[in-house]
Amino acid sequence: MVSKTRDSTKQGTTLPALRVIVTGKGGVGKTTFTTLLARNLTEKGFSVLAIDADPQEDLASSFGYTRDEITPITKNRRYIEEKMGGRGVVVLNPDLSDLIDRCGKRTTDGIGLLVMGTVDSAGGGCLCPENTLIRGIVRKVRVKEGEVVLMDTPAGLEHLGRGLGKGFSHLIALAEPTKNALKTACRTAELAGELGISDRTLVINKVRSDEEYQRAIAILSSDHPFTMFRSLPYDDEIASSDLMASGRRSVILDGISALAETIITKKGR
Repeated sequence: MVSKTRDSTKQGTTLPALRVIVTGKGGVGKTTFTTLLARNLTEKGFSVLAIDADPQEDLASSFGYTRDEITPITKNRRYIEEKMGGRGVVVLNPDLSDLIDRCGKRTTDGIGLLVMGTVDSAGGGCLCPENTLIRGIVRKVRVKEGEVVLMDTPAGLEHLGRGLGKGFSHLIALAEPTKNALKTACRTAELAGELGISDRTLVINKVRSDEEYQRAIAILSSDHPFTMFRSLPYDDEIASSDLMASGRRSVILDGISALAETIITKKGR
């Protein structure tokens, strides 16, 4: 995976290779969470490749880019054919070390950013070809120790039904503390399990009290598909683009940092 050169150890510990996919219903805070997690992992010494697989392209916006400032990878057909194959040629082990330079952006804090693409006009059809392309690229990106691929996905379940998360090591399903949101998160985790993703974390977001969190947990059945639970508090003033830059600590940042540490520790065993 192309990445900014970093020290791959922290406090004498080798950082693992991670592939993390973030899912959730629309409006649960998925993109804000992904942005803050990417920056936290960067703080911990990882080289992070953040992939915006959501046609709304909100992740790029969260990092401060407008639609005119970044070209979706699906628009770079020459690169796709060169690396992935085309016209009857299949490239088995493509060199993707120039992926960010030719198809993405590098944020000011060193995070590599790729954008899948979106529907350009009414009647433009579905994004099935784009999903196929991004799925193929993600599977072929080599992730070494101290590197992370972090993918922000579209709302809903269809992308997992199309196998977008195959090859990932971790699923983080965000849900608000409501029955419908938790039902969607459970189905997402079930699909992730079918794709071979063994570590599946439920993050209950926008929680206003411990009682609300406990009610949400009680909604889940005893045979739920998650391996870990976390919660994050409700905060109507959060702005992902400036929260970390301000240097101000918050319960949300601390919660995301704790989750990242748990994922790192489990993977590093």
